[in-house]
Amino acid sequence: MRSLTPTTVQVASVAASSPDRHGAALAVDPESGRVYAAVERIEDGEVHVEIVRLEGVEEGGAFAEVVASFSSPVLAPFALPDGAPQTLSVQYFADDRSVIVLLAGGDIAVLQLDNPEVGLVVEVVGSIDSGIKAAAWSPDDEQLVLVTGEDNLVCMTRSFDTIYEGPLRSDDFGEDKFINVGWGSEGTQFHGSLGKKALLAAQESAKAPKPKAFAHPTDDGVPRITFKGDAGFFAVSSLDPYPSGGARRQVRVYSRDAASGFEPRLSATSETLAGLEGPIAWRPVGNVIASLVRYGYEGGGEGRPGRWDVAMLERNGLRHGGFELREAEKSWEGGVVVDMAWNAESDVLAIWLRRAEGDVVQLWTMKNYHYYLKQQIVGTRRFAAVRWHPETPMALYLIDADNVQVRSFVWDTYAARLPMPGDTATVAVVDGDRLLITPFRTQNTPPPMSSYQLALPAQAVHVSMSPSEDALAVLTTTGMVQVWDLATSLPQAGASRLRAGGKVSAPKLRWERNLAPTGEFVPKQVALSGDGKVAALFWGDGPDGAVLRTADANEAGASVLHDTDWVLWEREAGFLVVDRHGILRSVDEAQGILVTLCRPAGVKISAETGLVFALSDSGRLHAAFLSGRESELLTSGVTSFTLTPDFCIYTTTQRSYYVPLFSVAAILAGENLEIVKEREWDERRIERGALAVAACPSNMALVLQMPRGNLETVYPRPLVLAVVRRDILAGEYRSAFLTCRKHRLDLNILYDLDPQRMMDALPSFFEQIPEPDYLNLFVSQLNADDSSIVLYKDLKRDAARVPVPATKVNDVCDALRVLVQVDTVKYVETILTAHVCKQPPDYEAGLRVLLHVQKEHPEIAQEAIKYIIFLSNVNQLFDVALGMYDFQLVLMVAQYSQKDPKEYLPFLRELRALDTHEQRFRIDDHLGRRESALRNLHAAGPSRFDDAASYLSRYELWDEAFDLYAGTDELRTVQDLYGDYLYDRREFHDAAISHTLGGRRDKALKAYEKAHAWRELFTLARELETPPAAIASMVERVSDYLSSRGRHAEAGQVLIDYAEDVDAAVDVLSRGAEFAEAYRLASRHARPDLVGDFINPALEEAQEILTETLEEMDGQLDKELRRLDELRHVRRTDPDGFYLVENDEELENVDVATNATTVATAFTRYTVAPTTVFSQSTRMTGQTARSKNRPSKRRQAGRKGTVDEYDYLVASIGRLVKRVDDKSAEALSLLRPLATSPHRDLASDLQKAVVTLRAKLARGLENAWSDRETILDGVESSGGMGLGGDATAARAAERPLVGPWKGLTRLV
Repeated sequence: MRSLTPTTVQVASVAASSPDRHGAALAVDPESGRVYAAVERIEDGEVHVEIVRLEGVEEGGAFAEVVASFSSPVLAPFALPDGAPQTLSVQYFADDRSVIVLLAGGDIAVLQLDNPEVGLVVEVVGSIDSGIKAAAWSPDDEQLVLVTGEDNLVCMTRSFDTIYEGPLRSDDFGEDKFINVGWGSEGTQFHGSLGKKALLAAQESAKAPKPKAFAHPTDDGVPRITFKGDAGFFAVSSLDPYPSGGARRQVRVYSRDAASGFEPRLSATSETLAGLEGPIAWRPVGNVIASLVRYGYEGGGEGRPGRWDVAMLERNGLRHGGFELREAEKSWEGGVVVDMAWNAESDVLAIWLRRAEGDVVQLWTMKNYHYYLKQQIVGTRRFAAVRWHPETPMALYLIDADNVQVRSFVWDTYAARLPMPGDTATVAVVDGDRLLITPFRTQNTPPPMSSYQLALPAQAVHVSMSPSEDALAVLTTTGMVQVWDLATSLPQAGASRLRAGGKVSAPKLRWERNLAPTGEFVPKQVALSGDGKVAALFWGDGPDGAVLRTADANEAGASVLHDTDWVLWEREAGFLVVDRHGILRSVDEAQGILVTLCRPAGVKISAETGLVFALSDSGRLHAAFLSGRESELLTSGVTSFTLTPDFCIYTTTQRSYYVPLFSVAAILAGENLEIVKEREWDERRIERGALAVAACPSNMALVLQMPRGNLETVYPRPLVLAVVRRDILAGEYRSAFLTCRKHRLDLNILYDLDPQRMMDALPSFFEQIPEPDYLNLFVSQLNADDSSIVLYKDLKRDAARVPVPATKVNDVCDALRVLVQVDTVKYVETILTAHVCKQPPDYEAGLRVLLHVQKEHPEIAQEAIKYIIFLSNVNQLFDVALGMYDFQLVLMVAQYSQKDPKEYLPFLRELRALDTHEQRFRIDDHLGRRESALRNLHAAGPSRFDDAASYLSRYELWDEAFDLYAGTDELRTVQDLYGDYLYDRREFHDAAISHTLGGRRDKALKAYEKAHAWRELFTLARELETPPAAIASMVERVSDYLSSRGRHAEAGQVLIDYAEDVDAAVDVLSRGAEFAEAYRLASRHARPDLVGDFINPALEEAQEILTETLEEMDGQLDKELRRLDELRHVRRTDPDGFYLVENDEELENVDVATNATTVATAFTRYTVAPTTVFSQSTRMTGQTARSKNRPSKRRQAGRKGTVDEYDYLVASIGRLVKRVDDKSAEALSLLRPLATSPHRDLASDLQKAVVTLRAKLARGLENAWSDRETILDGVESSGGMGLGGDATAARAAERPLVGPWKGLTRLV
């Protein structure tokens, strides 16, 4: 579906200084773009050749310079075709920068361009006496194949050493000769007498004389040579004479055998093709050889006169397809095809025809096995040579007697981009003097067919689609511009495109006018504006090189431009042009548009956003604002792109990308490209090599063309979502619904895109979509998720929209149910759907609707029941119906749900036999509705209280029971049962309260003791007049528990208050260090003996324990300080070991571990890949990222002799400060009673020990932290693994302080 659009046209003069000189051949330097042309002059039987170098031909600034010349005294010893030059070939070699010229007279000349010793001098290195009829260089520039004047085939190396020389013609077919054993033929089958007759008939037919094939009289008799793209084969077309007179063409294929020094070997000979002519061209990809067959003359091909075919030959010589040249019979009779050539990518075949009125070069392409005539280059003079650029696939070089022309083309798709809803997605394809047109919105016609065709007066050069109306403009080779109204029939909304009938289109010519400038010209492009005005771009022979002619139906104008490649139109700016440097500017300078793009192979403007997109020939897509100055590179590797009102769609080799235009504007405004691309761009996989043809936003369709040529229409999700969004925001809910339904989009998007708008417009939604089935589908798909975020993240949303509420489903169901209740009969299914699809489903309300329908509209009840059963979980629906206590409804649901009667009939019969309350209790209990079951038992009366008490205890229905039995006598029983429940849950305090309220104070007493609430326990025991023995037992248990929990003061109080045991109380208080209370009790009860028996021994024991603890901490401090001194010594003597620095040992005589070895060594990193290097931190197998970042337990413990141990010791001394502070507080509480006891010396010793330890600890901290900063600096500077290689955490630690402590000072 693509056509060739001309862009650059450059013409440079090479022989204008002398009328006798004329161009003969040319070569191209692919690196610099220089052209080397051979210009010859024949004088006095000699040929004089000049090598002309053209600089900057492709850039438009061509400068011709004669770099060398030479003469040859020998002309071709054989007849050359009319107008053929003596120079056969000019070849440029980039590796040694040389030019080799081959003359028909036999001379071979070499020009060294980089040889300062001799300068630019042409050297004739050899000559072939019989002349050279044909010559060709292999694509790898390593071999030269010649056909001499004696019809010998000669193969030479690059240095002109002969590899092979032999006769051109041979009767042998070649090494790849076919072997036919006759299998499947009639003569080899056993058919009795019939088979024998068939065999005899075949033999007679073989003996019969066959008509001979003869060459056409216009055949020049010159051989042709062509190489396969990989240089593995070459083919020679020669004119082979018959012994009896006359001649025919044969094509012989030779292989280049590398084993024998690339000596050619005959591989195959073409089959006999009557009318075969000389020109051949091997397609570079190697599958076919293009040749020429002429029909309609004696000895030619069997066919009508005027038929001229390009026949494709396989490597084995057999014909495989082809196409017919569209030449008039007059041209067929006297015209010839001079040459054929494929471009570098094998997709364009150039055919050079010589007609009586002039030379023509036709460019043909093939898709879907059809050949299209894309361009026709009409020469004002006879061409001397036609050649493609060796690397740039779309650059064609032509040389005539005076000039060298460079024609550049790009692939372009002529697709209409009309505003919605009138977009037709019309695509026009150039095929000679026809336009093949297909409106893809109406029809998807596979190529080479089309919906209709437009006949043109001449070959089409370029086509422009109108941006605002269904029209196109076409520019022909004669400069004629035609404007056509297409009048495409669009499909009706909601109707099938194939059922509408009628014509697809009724095209009509609006006007035509020849806009060709005076003098020589080359038509390039045409642009059609939105108001019907046309701008045609021509190359002219003036100094600026470009002429822009504008016209409409009434008048025409002209303006001269410089180096213009493209012409466009934009609604606000008018006509725009792009020069070869990629600068976009407006024709009307008052517009002030000047944007720097790339050198484009395609340019498109988005009328909706004012963005311009340009695709370079290297596949780099650029974008810019028309109001800006510079463009931004969006991506690379692009093979095609197209625009819609919302997206830029581009393809790469295997994917298609959908770029929202607002995201491109954000990128141009400064946002990060990668972030925007990740967030907004969408991509899809496509077939490898597929190209975008056209997008139809109204149909949400994208047409892709596969590499074979066939078309595929896809409906990308971004395009569909864009249309759905547009319809929703416009209130066109029916259109949005049908689109979602057709393309299987989640219908939640109708609500989620704008929840408030949807709820406000719900009546309109109901009016637009009155069909119950559609409403049921919408309601049944509702869910709580926000589909615009969860499913369709690429959907453009309004930032200010109301978020989707959690009650979305129920809100929509309730609101829609109110609307549809105007007609219960019609919308009964919708009403049921609205109830069942709520979250959670309201089955009971749906069943109530069924009861109403059964009563009021029995004719639809059966279908309604079937529908709700289909929509629901049958078992749940049965249970809900049962819970409504309506057995008729239960039987109805069971019957239509196809449940087995054996499953429910016995149960229903059993229920029917019970009274009302018992029946409902059984139903509720069966359904697990425990609260309702308890209510039914309560309603049954006091006679069922025992069952109710058992039931509520079993299912723990306490809240319901308290509500039901509040204010009744049964409440005390419920309270008692609740107390048992709490007691079992070990909530003893609450259980005691519940038992008390229930009148079971004996249970409450037990619960209080379990709760250790001794005050409530003894209060209740006195109220219950518990016997003293029981009280004493309780006192013993309670005091033992309290003292075991460190609550010695409470234990002493219990012993005094409830057992009056002073000895036990003082003993407990002394053991708990409650010395003040112990002294008080002994004094109050006049028991001084208790001081000596209990208090003083307890004081001595407490002082001894505390002193031992202080001594233990003092010893720990001494040990850690000594170890710190040792570590400082290690740091001075072995810093690498201290900081865990790995030093590589000598690598000599070391056995390298294999990859299977699990032990890591210092040598490992030199012998294995970085991903397999072992280290100290990864030696453990199964290590995860979490465990890797977790601090090592070994390091926490302090690895011996390292900075880790040092850090651990410093931290340990810091932790000792907290312990000393705690013990100092204990010592203070012990010093007070010791100071007033007979043991004052113990108080003095204890205070002295505390003061000494605290002072020593303060000095130890000063010692430990004295050089800590220096050591931490060494951790970072050494690069070792000490402290994990990072001292940041260690630096963050704060130094602890030993605060002041006075004790009792001088009181002890």
